[in-house]
Parts: sequence; structure tokens; C-alpha cells
Amino acid sequence: MKKIITMLLSAVLLLALTAPALAADGAPTEKEEVLYGILGLDGSVKSLYAVNIFNTGDVTDYGDYSRVENLTNSDPITQSGDEITIRSSAGRLYYQGTLKNLKLPWDIAVTYTLDGRQVPASQLAGASGALAIRIRVTQDPDVDSLFFDNYALQIALSLDTERCTDIVADGATVADAGTDKQLSYIVLPGKGADLTVCANIRNFAMDAMTFNGVKLALNMDIDDTQFNAKIDKLTGSIASLDSGAGDLLDGASRLKDGMSQYLSSLSTYKNGIGSLKDGASKLASGLSALEEGFGALTAQNDSLNTGAQSVEQAAFDAANAQLAGAGLPTLTPDNYADILSGSADLAAVKTQLDGIVAFAKGVGAYTAGVSKLQSGVSDLSGGASQLSSSLSQVASGAQGLYDGAAGLNSGIKSLKEGLAEYKSGTGKLHDGTADMGSEVSDQISALLSEISGGTEVRSFVSAKDTQVTSVQFVLKTDAVEAPEKQSAPCTQEPAAATFWDRLLALFGV
Repeated sequence: MKKIITMLLSAVLLLALTAPALAADGAPTEKEEVLYGILGLDGSVKSLYAVNIFNTGDVTDYGDYSRVENLTNSDPITQSGDEITIRSSAGRLYYQGTLKNLKLPWDIAVTYTLDGRQVPASQLAGASGALAIRIRVTQDPDVDSLFFDNYALQIALSLDTERCTDIVADGATVADAGTDKQLSYIVLPGKGADLTVCANIRNFAMDAMTFNGVKLALNMDIDDTQFNAKIDKLTGSIASLDSGAGDLLDGASRLKDGMSQYLSSLSTYKNGIGSLKDGASKLASGLSALEEGFGALTAQNDSLNTGAQSVEQAAFDAANAQLAGAGLPTLTPDNYADILSGSADLAAVKTQLDGIVAFAKGVGAYTAGVSKLQSGVSDLSGGASQLSSSLSQVASGAQGLYDGAAGLNSGIKSLKEGLAEYKSGTGKLHDGTADMGSEVSDQISALLSEISGGTEVRSFVSAKDTQVTSVQFVLKTDAVEAPEKQSAPCTQEPAAATFWDRLLALFGV
């Protein structure tokens, strides 16, 4: 773990810029800031240091520090209020300032639950049981929101698998390092976090947790050409769907109009059949008058036969029109019974046509009876009775045909209304997706912007430091150390501390 932290701090220092930037009198010198924080195991800030990195030894800087220390050499630092000046021949200079204000952009709270009971961190060393570590990260409203909104926070903790088993860390990136499980989380700019790590522990100890805040830079060049092409295809299909729905609605409207006309014709036909039936009844009662007018009636036989054939033809035309598209052959008086027999769905149509055929036959019988009327009024009376009976069947069939057509007309009306609602829906869908391609591109751009944060760099230490090129946060908690036996004190004289020793000592490394 110490090697990892050493490498991390070395990398932070090696990332400093190499271009020199000398400051005029009173003007801040260009620099980089690295904020180092020591946190308690509960996430509270115990101490906060700023390591300021310059590419020149002549420095003017600002910061509200309780203490400053030159980490490069022994050249003195002049501190006047919040102004710090250093005059040195060093080509690259580092100095550390201990900040008076312990506020961070992130409010970090860490709590521990052992066997279902919240316990202070001080009771964790050497403990055993079921442990839950909860890490909550929120924005500190008292700190410049630029850092919370534009910096990502990397959270890392390491658990020794010889002390911790059954580790559950939802949302973490898990890596094995020897016997340790290293758990890492990324909190995106502008976002908080509520994380929980659970494990069964025995003789518990844990290395320090680290929280590293960096300005997230994502070099993402998304080629959305193919994606937009698919969206354009989708929106084109929706437009075609809407157009097709319009055509379908127009067809349904024409069908409804045609069916209304057909129903009106059927009504006329039905009324005519009823009138014919009434006339046949009167015919039976007027046999005596028929006898007297036999000569005139005989002259009408051809017209009556022609009318009956027309009625029969009209009925079959209507039936063929009604069954168009059903895959049946054209119905005729000779074949309709064979074609329609055995189908319950077509029984009504057959009944109607039976009546029509019967009517036509009745008319034929009637005219034949008229022809035979010369042989006697009794034969004519029988033919009239047969005609009356046949017309009753025809009238009944006409009524059934009309009722069926009326039901079909009602269904077509409902179909048209449903298609109108469908067309309204496809129209709204078309309108709502017309600009979907550009909206998706805008959403992708907005999402990437939200993830990557802004481009502004601002000093965390002082608003007067206007020449800051980068700011980083390196935070670590105390470690949970298992109790160890006391060893004899070492009497060897310590070696003189180097720059690296002093810097690493901030983190107990």
C-alpha cells in the first residue's frame, strides 16, 4: 500500500508543467495546486495542506495559511498576510501551506455498522462480526460549486481477504492485489454518492481509504452517423405509417359512404317487397274482380315475369357484392344453394336468396296460374294463394338482409371512428419524432458535457491566484490498525529528512 501511495504522489509531482512563468511585482505566479487532506475514519477533515508547484524560483503567491514550508530547499519564505513571496535560484520550486480553512468541495461522511449496530471507528480495530461501511458524499454548500460540479471524485479502499470474507460492494470496480480486494468508485462531476460495502470480518484492520478529486477530461469523439441514419430510417417509417393510416382512413370513409347508399337501397327494396306482399293478399280476396279483368291481367304477365327476374337478379347482385373478397364463385339461382349450404355464417344470406328464388318462382307460378285462369277461377285462386305465401318469405328475407346490412354499416362506422383515432395517434407520433435525430444528438452532447464538466480552472486556495493551470485533491483517511505487541524502543539516530520524506510524511507513508 505504501508503494502505491508513493507512486501516486510521485506521478502528481511529475505531471507539473515545465514552461517557466515569472510574475511581475504583486502579480501571482503561474502554478499548479495539489490539495492533500488527512481525514478521520468518519470522513471529517483533520488537516488540509496545499502543495504549490512553480516552474521558477521567483514566486508571488496567495493563500490563507497557518504555516508555510519550502519543500525544495532551505530558501526562506516571506509571508505577509495572505501574500507569500520566495526568491530562489531553483528552476522548479515546491512549497507547502497548511490551510486554516478545512472545508472541501465534498462533504464526506463514513459510518460503520457492526452486527446491525452503529459503532464508532475507534472500536473497529481487531473486531469481528458482520460489518457494513457506508460512505456518503454530498456537496458542501459553503465551498465554490465549481469544484463539485466539474471534478470527479475517485474513492478507493482495500480489504484484506484474510480478515474480510463475503465482500459485497455494489457498483464498485473490484481488483485483486495479492490477498487484498481493491474497491474503486467514481463519483461523476455534480453528483453525490451513497455507497455501502459489506463483509464478514475477523480481527479487522484496514488500510486508509483514499479520495482523489481530479478534473475529468474525456477525449470522446462519438461518430453518430450510423446512429442518426437508423433514427432517420425510423422517423421515415413512422412518417410512412402516418401516411398509410391516412389512406386507410380515407378508404374507410368511402366504404362507409358506399355502405350507407347500399343500406338506403335495401330499405327501398324491403319496402317494395312489403308492398308486393300486401298486394298479393288483396289479390287473393279480389278473385272475382280478377276474373272480370282477366283479359287485362293476362296482358301484364310478361311485365310481371320480367320484374320478378329483375328482383331476383338484383338480390343475387347484392349478395355477390356483399360476399366479394370471400373467395366464393359468383352466385346464381342454380348454384347458390350448393355453395352456401353447410356454412352457418352464410345461412342468413342463403335464407334471403331462398326467399328471392321462391319469389321469382312464385311470380312464375302466378303468371302460369293466370295463363291457366281460363280453365277456371278455382285454379287462379290456388295460384294466388301460393303467390301470397311466397311473397311472405321474400319479405322476411328482405327484412333479414336489411338488418344484416344495418349491422354491417354500424361496424363500418365504428371501424372508421377507430381508424380516425389511430390516424390521430400516428400523427402525434410523427410530429413528436420528426426532430428526434437532432434531439438525440443534443442529448448526447449535453450528457457528455455533464460527465466531463467545464473547462475553467480556478484556484482552490485563493481567488487572488489567477494563474493556476491545474488543481487536484488527494485525500486519505486514517487506517484501522490491528493491535500489535509493543516492541522495544529504537535508539538509533534518525536520518535527516529529505524533501520526499517530508512530503510523504503528510500521509504517514
